[in-house]
Amino acid sequence: MHAQAKKFIEKRINQLIKDYDFEKRKKTNPDECVCYEQNKKCHNLEELNCFFCYCPNYDTSVKEGGCKINSPKGKYIDNHEGKIWDCSDCDIMHNKENIRKYLSNRLYNI
Repeated sequence: MHAQAKKFIEKRINQLIKDYDFEKRKKTNPDECVCYEQNKKCHNLEELNCFFCYCPNYDTSVKEGGCKINSPKGKYIDNHEGKIWDCSDCDIMHNKENIRKYLSNRLYNI
């Protein structure tokens, strides 16, 4: 990727993170998510960020799912068809500092 393109994207990471703050999003895009409509967070975080609504670390390569980074906050649960990975207690990708690190790392490892 061209250096100018990287700088352009890097400058906008902070704005993306601001735009996906739960409190802001529920006001600006209330119909986008049932959580916004109900004013109920899907993760128990004071400053929840919704940029990664679906975790990029969720392993879809197997039917039961899993965590590519082995988060200690996830667990397998029985979904009446077998086990499935439940990461609803994990907040790693909903923390703005972790989002910033992830996006910056991806930007320079393309």
